Amino acid sequence: MDSKTFRRFALFDAFVVKRHWHRPALFSALLLAFAMAALLLQREQSALIAAILLAVGLGLPILYIGLFFSQVNVQALRNRLTPPRLVYTVKLDENGVFVQNHQRKEDALRLSWQELYRAYRLKNCIYLYAAPGRAFLMPAGQAGAADGDLWAFIAEHMPGKTACPFRAGTFNRR
Repeated sequence: MDSKTFRRFALFDAFVVKRHWHRPALFSALLLAFAMAALLLQREQSALIAAILLAVGLGLPILYIGLFFSQVNVQALRNRLTPPRLVYTVKLDENGVFVQNHQRKEDALRLSWQELYRAYRLKNCIYLYAAPGRAFLMPAGQAGAADGDLWAFIAEHMPGKTACPFRAGTFNRR
């Protein structure tokens, strides 16, 4: 895994899967609406109040996103992902998924297909979620098979093959 793959996953997981963008967007929309209301009232000091609300309504979400990217970069550095390194090995078979962690001395993880939570296929990586907070990344070109064949194998074995509305291809268990 490399730092670029990790950053893309963190962005996808936080803003697409977990939808962490909702609260900052709602906060910003409320403050912008109050700023517009202050301007429409045209009372004394309305422009100043509108300017402050506008600055806070745009500034805090930008700060939130900036801190998110900063934390992701710190995590990538802490995990020493530059240069790319072997983090874990994922093996798929008819019975499920076998994961051997190479960073920590822990027992190998064996999950049946029914235990898996969700799978996403993006342009350069497949994200296989064992649980809502735990995913295994399978970057393109690292499997012993073509990426399309790997995705077809996962899609065939994932329980409840209900396609989610994610454009790149998603299967989840309901």
